[in-house]
Amino acid sequence: MKIGIVGCGLNSDYHINFARTYQGANIVGVVDRDREKAQECATRFNIKGVFSSIKDLVDKAGPEVVHILTPPRTHFAVAKEAMESGCHVLVEKPLGLNYEEAKELYDVAEREGVQLCTMHNHFYDPCMSKAHAFVQEGQLGQVINVESYYGLNTQISAFRDYPAPNVLPWLYNLPGGVYQDFMPHPLYVLLEYTGAPQEIKVMQQSHGVLPQGMADEIRILIKGEKAFGTLTFSFVARPHLHFVRIYGTKMMVEVDINTMTTIDHPLSSLPKAAQKATYNLFESWQLFKSTTANVINFIRGKLKPYQGMKILIHKYYEAIEKKTALPVTKEQALRVIKTMDEIWKQIEIKPLSFEPVVHQQYPYPLKHSEKILVTGGTGFLGKRLIGQLVAEGYPVRVLARKLSDIEPLKKMGVEIFYGDVADKTSLEQAFKGIDMAVHAAAGTSGNQKDCETATLQGTRNVIEMSEKFKLRKLVYVSSCSVYGVADYKTDQLVNEDSTLERFPERRGAYSASKQTAESFVIEAMKTGKLPVVILRPGTIYGPGGDLFSPMLGFSLFNKAFIVIGNGKFELPFVYIDNLVEAIIKTIQSENANNNIFNVVDSEKITKRDYMRQLIKKLYPGAWKFYFPYSLLYFIIWCQEVLFSALKRKPFLTRYRLVSSQRNIRYENSRIISKLNWNPKVSFNGAVSAIVDHEKNK
Repeated sequence: MKIGIVGCGLNSDYHINFARTYQGANIVGVVDRDREKAQECATRFNIKGVFSSIKDLVDKAGPEVVHILTPPRTHFAVAKEAMESGCHVLVEKPLGLNYEEAKELYDVAEREGVQLCTMHNHFYDPCMSKAHAFVQEGQLGQVINVESYYGLNTQISAFRDYPAPNVLPWLYNLPGGVYQDFMPHPLYVLLEYTGAPQEIKVMQQSHGVLPQGMADEIRILIKGEKAFGTLTFSFVARPHLHFVRIYGTKMMVEVDINTMTTIDHPLSSLPKAAQKATYNLFESWQLFKSTTANVINFIRGKLKPYQGMKILIHKYYEAIEKKTALPVTKEQALRVIKTMDEIWKQIEIKPLSFEPVVHQQYPYPLKHSEKILVTGGTGFLGKRLIGQLVAEGYPVRVLARKLSDIEPLKKMGVEIFYGDVADKTSLEQAFKGIDMAVHAAAGTSGNQKDCETATLQGTRNVIEMSEKFKLRKLVYVSSCSVYGVADYKTDQLVNEDSTLERFPERRGAYSASKQTAESFVIEAMKTGKLPVVILRPGTIYGPGGDLFSPMLGFSLFNKAFIVIGNGKFELPFVYIDNLVEAIIKTIQSENANNNIFNVVDSEKITKRDYMRQLIKKLYPGAWKFYFPYSLLYFIIWCQEVLFSALKRKPFLTRYRLVSSQRNIRYENSRIISKLNWNPKVSFNGAVSAIVDHEKNK
């Protein structure tokens, strides 16, 4: 069976791997409009054919089956073209954008004599198949009600990663909004037992997890032709659960799709008091058996993610070869799409608005005339800085990315321009009428692409706009990670003239990009066209920030803390408010111009101090262990040797470990002498503020 893969995104790996395990399957080509992505996929899986269109795939490779793994907006056109070329088609969910599209695709399939199927894969997960067998065998009796719960993590790339600067992820541009791509999963398992909906009621709330007040908690009540159904779609609740409960007249069965377990709750003939005593024993025994089986299968390499996807793909191939029933029928697929169309009518799906928030007159008293633009204003540092600039009476404008949480900024009364530092057009609009800029935006994910766009291209653009609009000053927030720590001696005093990192790429994408971006700013400083200040803060901490950074060690769900070393390491910390004060002093002082400043607190804080005075207060029952540095160094060396033999990139390197754990001291005398800056908030004060924040969250 000759197979073509159209779309080389996240799902393509699973489809390719599962297709290859079918006897006789041969993947003859991959297609993607991004030729580089298609080539990378083909190289990784040793696939010969690389194409930019369906036509080329069909003409040159002649596939019998085509998997459509492109974004939902393209499903209709791509699937139709493939079927009209004589190919059987397997389409990722949702089959189409609406019922009319889906219905027409089935009409095309019938006309062309090919088989069309969509990916209702969770229905074929072994845990779900076991529950379905209970229903089919009549063990549940009559199905009365079905509860389907789907929890979503909005921090995954599908929600957050911009495909290009200032371009939204495609999820947000679907007719059903961000819900449309995920809704089929909890819906198709529910509708299998409720039957076609006769009545649908949708309720929704917003807790601020999604942008601009979009509903992030949805309840859907369905009166089906066979049973009632309740579907919960949650972006808010933690952890992100995914389960199905089927209630019958004889038994209830519960399927946890995340843990791949199935628990049945049959009727008991024991007295009620005895049932209370024995009920959990029966359930525990089932969980123990399922967990043990999962562990054994994991060790044997048989427990894989998306097992239902593999089963469905193989059943689809069998249906084509043996001319048997498809794993997802036309009736099942169309019922899901038709129900989704009805749901969208009741959910308030409003297009996102990105009109700038501007002020003829600021809603707070102004004491300064210089208007300040802040990039990275929705981040940890940015929000704190903006709050203090407002308190100081500066007119403030913020450049915010489209999916940022801007509600705190609206409450402060500042101007908000939507855009991206890496998108010159939107950045130019934000710079109009600006006197000074604080550039705090950077790619913080550690992702190479993010660092190249947000940190490198963004900094180039900010410098260009600052020079074009003749700003009075540009303050660039760099990082102490630019220093060549691995070259320093223990207890060495590091000042602004100390040598920088010789091998920035070995420190990771974030550190490397910050050092390169800083070099752009230094070059601009040398030209004399623009007054520039560079700040190199240490590790920033404070309320709302990271409580246990990798520099300290490793945290296990805040139940256990593994600290690297013996605890005597002096942390290069700067409290958030102390850093904000330093930024404002650089804004206000001419003495700051064309200078580089280390910004670290003067007070010495060791890891042991931090653990004893802060972590112990926040997590008094947590287990704490100081892991020998030399032993960790040896373990990482072993890991590097092993991964090198396997030709894989190591998780952590000795160079990065040394760079984060070399006990050095950053000197802050230059900013103290030139700008009269002294850290006002002590470590004790910082601890009190952080503890209060955590208690009141």
